[in-house]
Amino acid sequence: MPLRPSALAALASLILLAACGPSASSPDGAAQPADALHGRVAAHWFGRQWPKNYLSGFRREHVAEDFRALAQDGFDTVVLLVAWGDFQPVYAPCCVYDERAFERLRFLLDRADEAGLGVILRLGYGWSFHPQAGDVGERQHRVLNDPAARAAFVSFLERVSAEISGHDNVLMGFMSWEDLWLRQVDEAGADTYAEYLATLAPDPARPTGLPDATRDARLFHGYWDWLVIEKLLEPAAPLFPALSFEARIDSEPRLEPGPDGAPVVAEWITHDGMMRMPQGHPLTIYWAPFWGALNRGEQLPAARSLELLDALLRQSAEKSGRPLFIDQFNFVDNTPGHEHNAVIRPEEIPAFLHDAVCTMKRHDVLGYAIWTARDYAESPLHNPVFGYGLEGWRLERVAGAPEQALQVLPSGDFQLRLADGDRLSQQVPHRHGRMPRPGDALPDRVCVEADVAAPGTLEARAGGEPVMLAFEASGRQRRCADIAPRPDDEGLTFSVQLRGGVLALREVMIFDHVQYGGLYDLEGRPGPLREPVRRMNRDFRSEPARCADPRFAGLRSP
Repeated sequence: MPLRPSALAALASLILLAACGPSASSPDGAAQPADALHGRVAAHWFGRQWPKNYLSGFRREHVAEDFRALAQDGFDTVVLLVAWGDFQPVYAPCCVYDERAFERLRFLLDRADEAGLGVILRLGYGWSFHPQAGDVGERQHRVLNDPAARAAFVSFLERVSAEISGHDNVLMGFMSWEDLWLRQVDEAGADTYAEYLATLAPDPARPTGLPDATRDARLFHGYWDWLVIEKLLEPAAPLFPALSFEARIDSEPRLEPGPDGAPVVAEWITHDGMMRMPQGHPLTIYWAPFWGALNRGEQLPAARSLELLDALLRQSAEKSGRPLFIDQFNFVDNTPGHEHNAVIRPEEIPAFLHDAVCTMKRHDVLGYAIWTARDYAESPLHNPVFGYGLEGWRLERVAGAPEQALQVLPSGDFQLRLADGDRLSQQVPHRHGRMPRPGDALPDRVCVEADVAAPGTLEARAGGEPVMLAFEASGRQRRCADIAPRPDDEGLTFSVQLRGGVLALREVMIFDHVQYGGLYDLEGRPGPLREPVRRMNRDFRSEPARCADPRFAGLRSP
């Protein structure tokens, strides 16, 4: 998901520069792993679902169409999330794999190849709704503290590497700090922490015991940087082409008591250690207008956003000495709870995209990826299109066994046949993350797509009053309605029950927030940024002559 720094940390990142690292080119001019990424323009693809549940949630019948649309919009690469919990739901004792996930990944790789698209894999994506995967935060904590969990994680990477063998369209894999966010060091990590201390110069003043993120901020974050590179990236480097790490580009505050006793920022700590890529491998970074801004809800002119982008690219290149790939080029963002973050003035986004091409070219950026080419609804339901059969669902039928209601389609997709009185429900746990709830400004919606054999009405509930979705006549229909969800201590209980008629469910969603990308809306209709993004993609791949003009400053007037 789009990433969020604190406002002050982002501001500090703008002014903290480091000495230039070693050259990324080999002495003899030999090809480097990152060469295949040169000029690549990519888009993350989520199968018309929330990224958290896309693997079980995409319909096979949509993939070729979606990938063709990406190519038509000038993208030559697709970014796919490879969630640890989806592929290796049980890591202790090691290991249980879900073969369905690997089969679906192979399917996507084949369709990308047919569409002429390269593939980038985000390895170990943190979110998973898999029933066996457990709590996301606990998995993240264990992999960063327990050597046995890390060994299981590396085994997962080895299995993914074996599965992609022969898929020459896989150009790069990368891991992300966001999926490997160290928040605490516990006793299971004591030996690994001691190994890190042995790499440092002796210091009698160094605190004893395990480091605390607040009290020992510099030591803690230095250990985090070392840990993800030495214990996760390096073991995986031989397994994937141009393996990279998405480094945290925002600085961490070290606090001290101020004159009045209130904490004040004594210094800002950068994550330069996450930028230590192998020779020739790219460094992956992210960008959004909030980086370096005041983040007081301001709307930035294109010129100011270009200045901030230029500063980030300069800083990252100087610190790493490695070629750069931007995996999230987030020129728009409407994530709830972050309305204070700076954004680009909507009317100036096309001008920003036009000049951002030359800003990136000036810093030899290999390529970029946008977060989403299609708006998506944040529906917390697992298995929303029945790609995994009835997993996560409870089906109560008036007649017949639940499994008999599943219909296999020629595409390999499923649909669920309901008759009068049949009831389908799912208990959504809080571990799925933010879910629709009363009391906020976002409208809560339920949407169902079905093939209708006989007209009927679906009664939908989410812990509150029911709403009715009327399906008329026959044929494929999509119906949506406002709903009043009422989560409780156990999560959210969601259900639909058919009142009359016969229909086959194809997709079920409940959501409040729709993530905006600007290219296509939730229904696939073109958005206001489709043409500006198409032009940006074309220009970046063709290296326009205007970028070589020495008079070009890369900045427009406010």
